[in-house]
Amino acid sequence: MSAQDAGRAVREFYAAYSDGDPGKFDEVVADDYTDYGHNPPGRGPQGAKNDFEHAVQVVGGNVKYNIDALVARDDGNVAVAWTGTLPNGKQSQGLSLYLVKDAKITETRHAAIGALPS
Repeated sequence: MSAQDAGRAVREFYAAYSDGDPGKFDEVVADDYTDYGHNPPGRGPQGAKNDFEHAVQVVGGNVKYNIDALVARDDGNVAVAWTGTLPNGKQSQGLSLYLVKDAKITETRHAAIGALPS
């Protein structure tokens, strides 16, 4: 798999959130996916959908994501610096790491940069 394919899968993952279309997770999230950024971790495409729905409930709508920087390697490792804009206009920044195999995300880990908006 190329770095370009890995980056494409991750970009589509963010588009699912920004577009409010969790059905896209079926295309880019692997059956053995684990999201270590949630407790309990989201697992598989349905876990990604559950995490999306939970985020919508917590912030009152879709978070619009901007990918500020993306670095992808041919081994499927992808790092993303992002800015999320909440429905109330407040922003949050973070860093997420992904592992992509066969053009589907198998693992993700997240860290917030700075204080989360209240």
